[in-house]
Amino acid sequence: MPNSGERSAELARAAGLCARCAHAARQETARGSVFWRCRRAETDARFARYPRLPMLACPGFEPAAEP
Repeated sequence: MPNSGERSAELARAAGLCARCAHAARQETARGSVFWRCRRAETDARFARYPRLPMLACPGFEPAAEP
């Protein structure tokens, strides 16, 4: 069973750009499913609220600030 760091890295790879985007919100259900929501979709209809992953290219991508 992978540890939490390995699981986080695996989820980030599966999400593609969304995992590093300032406009993405990671949402996890009580059952452990993970979804990425695009906050740009709230104001711009060009973006899907829940994009198909992995996102390999996106015109709205902006790198998130490093913690």
